[in-house]
Amino acid sequence: MANILASSLSETLSFAPSSIFSLHVRIMRFLQLLFVTIGASALPVNASSCRPFPSSMIEFSSEFEQPTPPMIKAEYQTSFIQHKWNQNLSHITTGFINNSPSQNSVRVDESFDGSLASSFFNYANSTKEGLVENTLTTYTYESDKPAVWKGFVNSNFPLFHENILVQNGAVFGGLVRRQFNDHLVAAVSRLFPGQFRAWHSTEANDQSHQWNIMYQGAIPVTVYVNNCNVMVGYDYFSAGQRTRVITEYFNIQA
Repeated sequence: MANILASSLSETLSFAPSSIFSLHVRIMRFLQLLFVTIGASALPVNASSCRPFPSSMIEFSSEFEQPTPPMIKAEYQTSFIQHKWNQNLSHITTGFINNSPSQNSVRVDESFDGSLASSFFNYANSTKEGLVENTLTTYTYESDKPAVWKGFVNSNFPLFHENILVQNGAVFGGLVRRQFNDHLVAAVSRLFPGQFRAWHSTEANDQSHQWNIMYQGAIPVTVYVNNCNVMVGYDYFSAGQRTRVITEYFNIQA
């Protein structure tokens, strides 16, 4: 893989001065390959090395008892894919997330629709309405320099703290299967500091436990956690524009 990257970089830097457009296409291809390489080289969390979920967490089991919300491993880096849609759009993006409560920030590097973008969400600078300072740097195939924007946004990428489920009284949503994960995961609902509340959703494929919450007192969010207490994704919806967002994690380092 290192040889492939070296070859790609060499090809990228070999250009005629007049070939600005060609250079940007090559840079975008190189960065896309770099994203894939970073994800592939990551050492993912191995859920099989952790204690399996007990039978008391299985719905309709005679031994069932609602578990208490877990503390999660909140300092993590992960590859992700996200699909957001509402009555006006359908947007699919993929890339890399760095969730860092110790730095009070989330960094998202992503690729979508012919563009590469890097967002730095500074949660140390948030408004009382829940908007977060974001510095967005975007590269497109048709420009000769990056576009940089800074302002306050309602982020699709919340900052997840280790006690986020405990603090918000998350509701257990059962054991479910998620893509990119070989084991059951738990789904959790909660309220974010104004925040996630309970609803239940079951996804196909591999399993985790889900926990449900209410974000900003209005947006139902489901957080998916594996048996190592590592997040493997989250979903939410908002009734305003009939918005739905599905976020899947893979190659997680925590």
